Amino acid sequence: MSTFTYSEAIENRFLRYLRPEFVLSNTRNEAKLIRLLVGTLEVTNKYSTEVFDQFVNYSDLGTTVNSRVSTRPITTCLATVSIDDICDYLHRTRYLNNDFFLNLLEEFSCYFYKKSKGAYTVGFLHLYRILEYMSYSFPMIYASLSRDYHGSFNKLKNFFDSSKSELTFFDEFVKKLLDTSLLESPLIFNFNTLSPDLNKNHFVIIKQFLTDNNIDNQIQNVSITTSYQHLLKLAIDLRNRYFHFAVGGQRNIRSIDIIENDVFFKIINEELCNWLSIIYFDILAVSANK
Repeated sequence: MSTFTYSEAIENRFLRYLRPEFVLSNTRNEAKLIRLLVGTLEVTNKYSTEVFDQFVNYSDLGTTVNSRVSTRPITTCLATVSIDDICDYLHRTRYLNNDFFLNLLEEFSCYFYKKSKGAYTVGFLHLYRILEYMSYSFPMIYASLSRDYHGSFNKLKNFFDSSKSELTFFDEFVKKLLDTSLLESPLIFNFNTLSPDLNKNHFVIIKQFLTDNNIDNQIQNVSITTSYQHLLKLAIDLRNRYFHFAVGGQRNIRSIDIIENDVFFKIINEELCNWLSIIYFDILAVSANK
């Protein structure tokens, strides 16, 4: 049972353009997920009764804020697929994978809820859960939709053979799935709090995990420029080194190593949420094109 309910945020004058597949009263979980990720919903936590808006559109790299909430973010969420094809896909799969997409919808909603409260460390954990949830399921969805079964099987086999875990497997899959222009798009981490000590601390940690080989540009204690192809590995390394605190083995990130952990994860979270959304929409494009 979901922790959240969803209310219409599209302005009344635009509602007549909303396709039936996306009307909240009769839509399935994947359609709600699309609406959530393109920023057209008001969300309520049923237990705390807190209400928050999700008006950020994550379907484009870089994100935009919907200052006026219309149906346009829904109809343009896929550059290469028409809204008719998306609706046809939602209609023909209306009885499939509802629980799967409910779990994704719930985790993204949990992230946006924690974001609204400024709880960015816990928010990161929900994004990481999404990453883990996607790690095998999305490659399997992609393989099941491929017109070249043997080619897809061999590709997936190669990903498995070259990967030490499901997450490195997923990272390799994403690098083959997404267009090179997306993978190589610049990703800039800015360290711009009012505290020089805080900026230096966060700069040093992210630089340590990216390593010089994956850094395209840097301004000491101000910004680091890398590319999106390195973001998943960065998230995996941060999780393994900060949230796992076993004695022995590789050196952990201790609580005293990160000053103000919520401020630190705020730097990471929106970029990671955007990237996970881009991966989802790319899979949606494959599904809707079938």
